[in-house]
Amino acid sequence: MFECKVCNNKDKRYIGYKNNIPYCRKCIQLKTNAVEKLDYEVCKEVKANIHYDLTDTQHKASNEILGFVKKNQSVLVNAVCGAGKTELVYQSIEYFLNQGKVIGFTIPRKDVVIEIYNRLKKDYPDVEVVSLYGGHTSKLTGQIIVLTTYQLYRYKNYFDLLILDEADAFPYYNDWFLKRSCKNVIIYLSATFNEKFLKEIPNHVEVNRRFHNYDLPIPRIQKVYFFNKIKILKDKINEFLKTKKQVLIFVPTVKIGKALASKINIQFVYSNSINKEKIIDRFKKNEIKVLITTTILERGITIDNVQVIVYNAEHELFDLKTLIQISGRVGRKKAHPNGDIIFLCSKKTKAINECVLKLKSKNNVIV
Repeated sequence: MFECKVCNNKDKRYIGYKNNIPYCRKCIQLKTNAVEKLDYEVCKEVKANIHYDLTDTQHKASNEILGFVKKNQSVLVNAVCGAGKTELVYQSIEYFLNQGKVIGFTIPRKDVVIEIYNRLKKDYPDVEVVSLYGGHTSKLTGQIIVLTTYQLYRYKNYFDLLILDEADAFPYYNDWFLKRSCKNVIIYLSATFNEKFLKEIPNHVEVNRRFHNYDLPIPRIQKVYFFNKIKILKDKINEFLKTKKQVLIFVPTVKIGKALASKINIQFVYSNSINKEKIIDRFKKNEIKVLITTTILERGITIDNVQVIVYNAEHELFDLKTLIQISGRVGRKKAHPNGDIIFLCSKKTKAINECVLKLKSKNNVIV
């Protein structure tokens, strides 16, 4: 039986033949020459250039992660939004860097790859940090390679340590490529792991407090009906603007977003928006006060003092993990650790109720 050496495919439906030689149609576009691994100096001095101390909770979790890593064991880090997941793995990154090893930091979404790359580049100015994503693949080697999960197909038994951030996010590409690209240890990071990850990874580290040690903001559920939905939304926006707060309005679909943007005359951003990056950057710089968005901004964005409204929160696309991630945009900065999350809905759904209960339970447990 033919088995693809690149993606492990055995399905006959995706096996073709050329000159009676089998090939895999599933990953034919992913064929690439092996990336040659460079040797880096063992220096024992690499340390992140950050100007603050970890909290006791972060320090405890960081030590626990390092303990598994030193034993060559993979570990799942289940940390609430805003816990400082990146900082939690710095000790483990440095443990490998100081041995001249290569680290991969992989994330499903390109925009988050860029965000993590910029942070690591700043915190490790003397380390060769490179980023890799669609349209940005000219440099493939470095001491820390930050890349989309799709780009993992380029590497085989390459990374000494591989960190998978937002393991449950779309479009997480291929678990086979993840494990194939790494020699030893994988650190899995998220605030919303599904049961698959929780069952498959035996070693768990829980972090239920944010880095600033304030409770997670809890969503407020507000029932609305067709005839008063727009009025209530406008009233909430004006209420926030009077107190000079920015507002993110999440919608479930592009169609709903476009219709809403037209009705209330507010800018809308989604995955295929023209100048998407420019619009998001202007919002980050506080040049845009109110922005309508799809779930493209449910992760990887931190805006000080931002407030969140989930429009049509009862929609089936707003599942539990999505609502938790959206709620996690609020109160992330120490200067403004609290804020409003409003679920505008015609009815309470299971996901809405579970989201509120889940966040409340995290506030009552310190691990």
